[in-house]
Amino acid sequence: MKQFQQVKQAAIIIQRHWVATLKARQQQKQFLLTRRAAITIQRHWTATLSTRQQLKQYHNSRGAAITIQRYWVATLKARQQQRQFQQIKQAAITIQTHWVATLRTRQQQKHFLLARRAAIIIQRHWVATLKAREQKKQCQQTRDAVITIQRYWVATLGRNTESQTTAETVSTNQGSRHHYSKILGGNA
Repeated sequence: MKQFQQVKQAAIIIQRHWVATLKARQQQKQFLLTRRAAITIQRHWTATLSTRQQLKQYHNSRGAAITIQRYWVATLKARQQQRQFQQIKQAAITIQTHWVATLRTRQQQKHFLLARRAAIIIQRHWVATLKAREQKKQCQQTRDAVITIQRYWVATLGRNTESQTTAETVSTNQGSRHHYSKILGGNA
């Protein structure tokens, strides 16, 4: 019985040892499963954190890119508006220059026409003055010639009919003087 007790004891020890081994294996298995689960969770969590961080970086980068794009678009629009403004300004300057030149041309043309009219009036007046002087001179010469002829005629005819000729000569001289004074403007 002692031997039986010893075998029983040995069987109990072996059983305990075997149960402990099985428990140890089971615990090791459970530990490995738990460890794998923890690693999987850690990997997942690390991936989640990395994804969040990458997403945050993406949003930051996207926001920065949008800001840069907006700034660039605004810069391009400002340049385009500046070019358009410069074109409009240059067009306005061209129009103003042309208009000022047109106004100056009109003013110079008006001044020229006024000066031309004045010159024509002066020329006409001067030509009329010269003609009047020439006519006055011709009238004076004609008058002097008539008077000379009359004197000669009177001297030639005067001997025969002195009394009759004298009366006619005086009448003719007065008539011709009156006629020439009208022509010469009252300067007989």
